Amino acid sequence: MSYQVYLVGGAIRDRLLKLPVIDQDWVVTGAIPEQLEQQGFQQVGKQFPVFLHPKTKEEYALARREKKQGQGYTGFICDFSPNITLEEDLERRDLTINAIAQDEKGQLIDPFHGQQDLHNRLLRHVSNAFVEDPLRVLRVARFAARFQSFGFKVADETMSLMQQISDSGELNSLSPERIWRELEKALATAHPQTFFKVLAEAKAMPILFSNLTWSEQDNPEEAFRSLTQTQRWALICRHTPLEKLKVLHQDIRCPNQYKLLAEQVRDFLENKQLCMSAENWEAWLMSVNAIKKPQPFEKLIQILTLVTQSNLKDWLTLRNTIAKVNAASLIKQGYAGAELGDALKRERIRSLSSLSSPLLAQSD
Repeated sequence: MSYQVYLVGGAIRDRLLKLPVIDQDWVVTGAIPEQLEQQGFQQVGKQFPVFLHPKTKEEYALARREKKQGQGYTGFICDFSPNITLEEDLERRDLTINAIAQDEKGQLIDPFHGQQDLHNRLLRHVSNAFVEDPLRVLRVARFAARFQSFGFKVADETMSLMQQISDSGELNSLSPERIWRELEKALATAHPQTFFKVLAEAKAMPILFSNLTWSEQDNPEEAFRSLTQTQRWALICRHTPLEKLKVLHQDIRCPNQYKLLAEQVRDFLENKQLCMSAENWEAWLMSVNAIKKPQPFEKLIQILTLVTQSNLKDWLTLRNTIAKVNAASLIKQGYAGAELGDALKRERIRSLSSLSSPLLAQSD
């Protein structure tokens, strides 16, 4: 039995948008698993056959149909018999721009007009089966964030289906890990605000991020471009009360590096009125490991500079000033143990007392 191999999905979409192609996915029609195994392919899929190419290690999936049977994004029965056509496989995909294939001769197969939607900058669902997978609400929001700079919009009829999914209660079936995975990919874009904007329009925010205090006007898009993913998350979370933020981080199984920075930013903003004395500045600088961990500290103060409209150099001066305080001279004076620690603290406070607060010397 002969089979056909097609390049599908993101690789074609990105190439047509003149973006670098990172991953290539392939669909195989007219094949059974044994045929691929005989050619050295290694099966990795559990629910349905996905194979790794023996040399390139790229993924080759048997063409399949899906039938909804139960709740959530896992509630599907898959049929991957060799008589399933390429068009049937493409029909189960989320968006038309992800449902374009290319045959071995380089010809594009585009039964759902994905190229036209690419041209029109439209994120549009392939079929009404879209509503069967609640994960697609997050995926569409993430694609909207990724392609914001191209001017892509969510089609009205697709947004209606996303709202229908939100109303159905199906979003509650999504695992925290899946939610975080899509959120992290959105944070990798320069437009994470768009991710939340689309989710808000889809009525998904109260379900997926009920503890997040967020507004579309929170942050100008340009503020995000020079930031890391962890900093983008901290900026987005800055209005969320600390106790609610901690609950949110638990709910979405937020990794520690994201969690720590966001909570440090929020903690400072809730208590910044305390940081007006040298004693309090010293206590705060030590609590955020300013001396021992200068790089995380710089990430933190970059965000604080943005949200308090202050000067970065003033924050760096605070750290550099206490970093110069040396234990050696105090040891020579006979200090040791707990007394040495107290003497170091006093010396750090004394050195800070001559400095102005970054919050008082704000930039224009």
